[in-house]
Amino acid sequence: MHEQAARGRTVIQRLRLRGAELEPLSARLRLEAVLAGADLLPPGLPPSATVCIRRLMDPKPGVLSVSQQALRPPAAWNEALSSVLREQVARAARPARGVVPPGAEAVLFADPSELLACLASDVSRGLANAHWWWRGLFPNADLARTVVTEWLRAPEYVPSALEVLTRQREARAVVSLFSVPEARELLIRVVRVHGLTATALDAPARHANDEQPMVPVVPSVAGEAGGASHAAMAPWEPWAPEVRSLKDSREHAALLGVALTLRRAPVEARRSEFLSAVGTWRNTEESLSFPSSVAPRAARHETPTDALAVSAPPRLHTESAPDDTAFAAPVEEPTARPPFETAPFAEHVAGPAMTRAEASTASESVLERSDIDGASRPIEVSPSAEAPLSREASPASATEDLSRSPVHTTTPPTPLRELEPPSGRAWGLPFSTRLGGLFYLVNLGLFLELYGDFSMPAHPNLPLSLWDFVTLVGRRLCVDPRPSDPVWKVLALLAGRKPGVLPGQGFTPPAAWRIPPTWLRTFRDTHWTWSVVEGRLRVHHAAGFLVLDVPCDGHDAEALMDSELAPYASVASFTLSPGDETGPLDTEPLERWLGWFVPFCRARLCRALGVSPDEASALDATLLAHDARLHVTEGHVDVVLFLAQLPLAVRIAGLDRDIGWLPSEGRHLTFHFE
Repeated sequence: MHEQAARGRTVIQRLRLRGAELEPLSARLRLEAVLAGADLLPPGLPPSATVCIRRLMDPKPGVLSVSQQALRPPAAWNEALSSVLREQVARAARPARGVVPPGAEAVLFADPSELLACLASDVSRGLANAHWWWRGLFPNADLARTVVTEWLRAPEYVPSALEVLTRQREARAVVSLFSVPEARELLIRVVRVHGLTATALDAPARHANDEQPMVPVVPSVAGEAGGASHAAMAPWEPWAPEVRSLKDSREHAALLGVALTLRRAPVEARRSEFLSAVGTWRNTEESLSFPSSVAPRAARHETPTDALAVSAPPRLHTESAPDDTAFAAPVEEPTARPPFETAPFAEHVAGPAMTRAEASTASESVLERSDIDGASRPIEVSPSAEAPLSREASPASATEDLSRSPVHTTTPPTPLRELEPPSGRAWGLPFSTRLGGLFYLVNLGLFLELYGDFSMPAHPNLPLSLWDFVTLVGRRLCVDPRPSDPVWKVLALLAGRKPGVLPGQGFTPPAAWRIPPTWLRTFRDTHWTWSVVEGRLRVHHAAGFLVLDVPCDGHDAEALMDSELAPYASVASFTLSPGDETGPLDTEPLERWLGWFVPFCRARLCRALGVSPDEASALDATLLAHDARLHVTEGHVDVVLFLAQLPLAVRIAGLDRDIGWLPSEGRHLTFHFE
């Protein structure tokens, strides 16, 4: 069965039907019609999972009739099938977690990145053809060629797959499955789908007197071979030292180094200097290359041309009316992702130092360890989905490239194995939360163009982990943040934070606040007040947030105000009068920035949802306090909510819009409703 994420699809490779006086074609058509109405989605699967079942017998022989037309099977038969599928999933082996027992009748992959890693591992070890599930998933295929094809088709999963293989010390063998041209093509697709500029990889070799890019230089270890010594000077060295042992070719080393850096330190990988340094590294003098005795593998005759795909669906296989107060309105095609209306923070409107901070996606899940007995635990979620809403198309504003800010860190993230709680639950099992609506705030970040989705992978991002953004804003919007709710730990793990590390550390907010003018298009014809407090000019909006908070630096306050407010004249009509603000200002940079930003978020959300800004509990109940189950895997975050708890206001505002691929975080985020 092949299942589309959010819409289950089943593929049965072979089905045997026995009976007396059956006309084959008629029986087949009637059986197909009946099974089309059956619930063949195994209960408890993570929405991004793939499960392969070797053999499935009729759960109630004689009950399912093909002698007459029927739109769906009898309820008793459907319930029996659901029970059998639940048992199969509960007993399913996990190839990613160890050797599969010889008699295993079902295998499970938590998400496509895990499947790609296991396929490549088995092919590199010569075991793939002996495993029934690969023959079922890819019948009559050259599995070595299939690895290349599938990895090229889903490049967004390559960094997480290589992270898994690196932990298993198999990355070197797997990247050797790719010829040099294939490794280069895969690297280009990986950087593109993650929002990096592939042309930077073609940086020419530089002479000694040329200006050099910012490349981390780590002294070589005494006694290392020439290749390893050179690898120690590679731009990914601080985050992916394992690449030193890879001596196939520069293309293979670059693929592994860039992929692991994307996984472990995405802020560094997204810096233009990093890819330029990779291009320079690949084109340096031959004397610095890998040992000549290691010849690159010859290229295959055909060059891969598989189309880039940014969604790899999970599989189950068995051999047997618009409103300007809302963020969005329903449109004909829910998957369309037009440009956002508003512009991101740029230096001229929000202050300097607004690049994206390190939001390292975790190298290993909190849930990745096996149970003590090595068996998978049953999963208790039956996902279903409803078509998401999308926002209307609107022109995107031109913005400055924010990638040049010096805000960055060179500290590799903590692998999630170090953050794992004592429970040791399996990766993909659901966390229950009472604050599932927090994930709607991701759409807020996208609508404000602080982050980009798959339609804008190269969009400059706020220098703050998206998951920390949700944490910081969500805690201040919640009336009761429920500190013991598991959602906060999940967000910390997704952001790669160690226990005890507060969200937002490493983020350097701007020292001045100038709200982007396009954010004010919804707030029309209003009254603003201004004041000077502790040498800072502050302009307050009537909706309860600050439009400006900038240092006077000795300038006349009114002249400075005229200059600063000029960009807003074209998007907002306002009157201005002096205010009487008193009291000390926040001095801690992050708290000061949140004091600027969160009140605007509250006002904007209240206007979109039609709730009173004076009733904090109304916003909390409408948007945030939703029961949900969270499935988190290497490449996916699936939020399963209850349709009965979905307020119409959230749907009209478009905050439940399905998000999909998030290039800056290296994961898919999907909403499911049951």
